[in-house]
Amino acid sequence: MSNNLDLEVKELQLQNQKLIRALDEIQKLLSEKKPETEFETKEFYTLEETWRIKGGCSLNTLKANPFLRVGCGNPKYARYIGGRLCFTRSDTIVWASICDGPEYIEYAKKCGITVIPEKYLRLAKKATNIEVAK
Repeated sequence: MSNNLDLEVKELQLQNQKLIRALDEIQKLLSEKKPETEFETKEFYTLEETWRIKGGCSLNTLKANPFLRVGCGNPKYARYIGGRLCFTRSDTIVWASICDGPEYIEYAKKCGITVIPEKYLRLAKKATNIEVAK
């Protein structure tokens, strides 16, 4: 009987050692510095990068319609870096979080756009009339 108990104790000790090793590995993984996200590493984003971040429309649409870009086409939101049209991280984050509804019209007004194209007013109205599937 004592032999069986000794075997069970040894088995428990081995399992305990395995658990301690596994926990050490997990602790090492958790303590390692995680790579920074793209938003933490870049200060400016090109038009193509802002398009990838937001998604939802084609790149050609974004290129052809300045109203759909960061800052709704207002030049004060655009920067040229190396000859390429770029936008700041903070402006891009705000723009990417807004969809085509009335929020986008409000965003345009905050960006200093006084005349909103009729086409986009219709799109905003259409976006508010879409019913969520139940």
